[in-house]
Formats: sequence, C-alpha cells, structure tokens
Amino acid sequence: MKRLFLILSALFILSGLSLWLIKESNQPTPSPKHTEQNRPLPQPKNQPPQTTPQPIPLPSSFDLPVGFVPQAPFGVWDELHNNACEEASLVLVHYYKKGLTLTKEKMEKEIQALVQWQIKKYGQHKDLTLKEVAEMAQEFYGYQEVRVINDFDWQELKREIVQNNPVIIPAAGRLLENPYFRQPGPIYHMLVIRGYNEKEVITNDVGTKRGEGYRYSYQTLDRAIHDWTGRPETITQGRRAMLVIIK
Repeated sequence: MKRLFLILSALFILSGLSLWLIKESNQPTPSPKHTEQNRPLPQPKNQPPQTTPQPIPLPSSFDLPVGFVPQAPFGVWDELHNNACEEASLVLVHYYKKGLTLTKEKMEKEIQALVQWQIKKYGQHKDLTLKEVAEMAQEFYGYQEVRVINDFDWQELKREIVQNNPVIIPAAGRLLENPYFRQPGPIYHMLVIRGYNEKEVITNDVGTKRGEGYRYSYQTLDRAIHDWTGRPETITQGRRAMLVIIK
C-alpha cells in the first residue's frame, strides 16, 4: 500500500511539472526596448533658407588705362598694315597685361614678328578669326588662359572689364561707321574694348590714329560685331564673339 502511494505521488508531481513547462513555452517573447539608435534625430531649429549668391553690382562706368598705337604706327597704310588690325589689337592687350610701355617702334616690331609667325604657320598673312587670334596669343606670347566667348551679352563683357581684362572683338568694319577710317572702311576689322559707361562703349580702335578712347554706341556695336567667316560677302553672318586673355 505504501508503495502504491509513492507511485501515485510521483505521477502527480510529474504531471504538474509538465503543465508548468507547457505554460512557460506559450508565453510571448518580450519586444526589445528602444535604444539610442532607434530614436529619431532632432531637427535643427530656425535654420535660415539657402539662397543663391547674387553677383556683385557693376559700376555704372569703368575705363582701363590701355596704351594705344594704331595698326599703321608711322602712317604707312600699305597692304601689310591695312590687314594688321588683329595683330595690333593683340599687342595692345599684351602690353597692358604685362604692364609694358608701348611705343610706335615697339608696335611696328611686334606687328612684323606676328606677321612672320602667321606666314610660318599658315603660309600667308591673312584675315584671322577670333579663335586664330587666341591661338596666336597662346603660341606666340605664351598665354595659358585665353577664352573665346560666343553670343555674349553686355553684362558679361562689362564683368571682364571690371576684372581688369580688356576685350578684343571682331567686327564688320563698315557697320562701325567710323568717320576716321579710310573710306569706305575695312570689310573686316578688330578692335579693343577697354571700358564703358551707361550710353557708350570705350574702345582703342587701331584702325585710325584717332582711335584712342574712341566711343561707339551699344547699338552700333550690336550691329557690327561679327567674327570672320572667310568670305567678305558673308561677314554679317559671322558669330557674335569676344576674346578675353586672362594670363
């Protein structure tokens, strides 16, 4: 009888233990608590809105002290000097950028050297596009940063002037209507813009001995600025462009 009591007691204990294990296995797994990494980042308060930097306003007038000697320094308007506006314009800018003093003798020497450079490169002394003048500035004078800017507006040009960069422009020469040109004036021409005011553009026009500080209206230059196309009859189809020599 005692043995039977022990067996029944053991069975009762085992049954209770089994029920407890089953209950524990059915308990839900607790969810992990939020850590610092789970918390949303704080948003900055009173952050000012981002704005695009505005360009510095241009002065209403500006004029660079670019030296001047015409393309025919001694008044000899032979074929070489008649076609030397590109060379003379480049010389004006080169001497200004280098801080050199320009004389008639120096202009003549520079023109002759540039013409010889062209003959060696192209086989002739010819009318040059603005791109070819840029190449001449790089290869003959050694400039590293030279830019031809097509379809520019007057704000772009003025900004270059204010940054101490005289600008070279090509033109349909007769549309300039300069009374001091040998009439009827050159079909193709090149000159230097050195400054501006509200009504006019200030140039050093190498096509006349009276070209120092010569002023053209914006309207006149708007009509006249055309790059060389290679043919006189299509000069007014040439692109609006300017040449800027930086360094």
